[in-house]
Amino acid sequence: MKRLALYSMLLLYIVFVGYVYLNPALSVVTRSLLEFYENIEMGELSREDIEAERYWTMVDERGREIIVTGRKIHIGDEYLTSDNKLYRVFRVEGRIAYARFIREVGVLFEEEPTDILTVLREYFTFGIRTVQQQDEGPEIEPQQEPARVIGIYHTHNAESYVPTDGTDSIYGEGGIHAVGQSFADALETKGITVLHDETLHLPHDRGAYRRSRNTVQQLLEEGPDVVFDIHRDAAPRRAYAAEIGDEWVTQVQFVVGRQNSNMRVTRQFALDLKQTADQVHPGLVKGIFMARGNYNQDLTPLNLLLEVGAHTNSREAAEDGAALFADVVSFYFYGPENEEGQITAPSQSGQAPSRGPGGLTQAGEQAARASIFRLLGITAFIIITFLFLNAGNWEDVKHIIEPWLDRINTALGHGKIIVATVSLTRKGDRYLEMLRDRIWDARLVVIEKFHEADRWLKNLQEIIREKVK
Repeated sequence: MKRLALYSMLLLYIVFVGYVYLNPALSVVTRSLLEFYENIEMGELSREDIEAERYWTMVDERGREIIVTGRKIHIGDEYLTSDNKLYRVFRVEGRIAYARFIREVGVLFEEEPTDILTVLREYFTFGIRTVQQQDEGPEIEPQQEPARVIGIYHTHNAESYVPTDGTDSIYGEGGIHAVGQSFADALETKGITVLHDETLHLPHDRGAYRRSRNTVQQLLEEGPDVVFDIHRDAAPRRAYAAEIGDEWVTQVQFVVGRQNSNMRVTRQFALDLKQTADQVHPGLVKGIFMARGNYNQDLTPLNLLLEVGAHTNSREAAEDGAALFADVVSFYFYGPENEEGQITAPSQSGQAPSRGPGGLTQAGEQAARASIFRLLGITAFIIITFLFLNAGNWEDVKHIIEPWLDRINTALGHGKIIVATVSLTRKGDRYLEMLRDRIWDARLVVIEKFHEADRWLKNLQEIIREKVK
């Protein structure tokens, strides 16, 4: 009976994943539902919160401020500061998020494996590394030249700047559009083609990212090298005001969604861009916020959300900050400029990442291939362990598996089974990434509860000692 139930469960899982993969309509519905539940608590400040200056604050374990923002902070969120210190949130009380220092980040965001799950992953992938990890290997030549096209859009069109616009929100084209235009103008003076899509996605609510998704897809059809979603934050003026050179401007903050399949590649891209900014205009990039959400970054790894100042900064300062950031983007993708301000040959480090047939960058494609082997190995390990626990010995497990392998090989052939497995794992890896983040968040909550219980027990011991005395 147990074996029959197990066979049925495995068969239903294979049929469901295969049907979702082959049926685009069902895939869209499933994805939309998942995005709804992932983004429902993503949250930003309401107009009332902004007027009352009720912001979210991230502090370290000593209570020192890391950031003040209008973006809701969740357990598991991470922040990379301007001096490349990485913090991870482990507790949220009210609007205060407590974060632990993790490490200083260098050229690569990923660190060497230290936990048992990562070691198992390395074992099952046979040492396969992503392109970011292949420092000692031969350099990879780009498959195509940069298009010298950059896309810009605004998910939250109404965002504005109080000192200049008189309000933090204008229903329609708010002050953020002028900031986007300043960014576009600065890029165009360098000979770069800019696609500034000013489609409205009103109102400013949780559905705005769903409505802007179509805008991103239309921009991607034009083949840009990168796409930027231009926003402004909600925070005190001091949080973004900075003196760059001899002028006061607003800083730029990057936001990377943790709930998207391209998170690792987008995060590395954000780090590379920040390091370029640290050389071109030191202090311009405030940091990188790895926040809960998707932000349509699953459509391409090179879709980065920018926070250009806050509502308390002047729009002119934000426009100047965006114009300086254009220098960073131009240098990163296309190399240095000549005396006339036009782009010369791209530098080796500034090559635009080439794209594969699926729209991913070369780094994304290699990371995806590594994910396939990882998923295959871990899945096989879990299934075999589960079968062993139910069967009781390896002979019974072998007896259960062999008929299935024979039937699949007979039906699909040795070549087709590999193609089918790769297709299924590509689809499943997206949801395993989300599950991984949820498990990590739950782990942080459990650890914090243990700490709270430990503190409670210590207090109880003190009370008992006092009573005994």
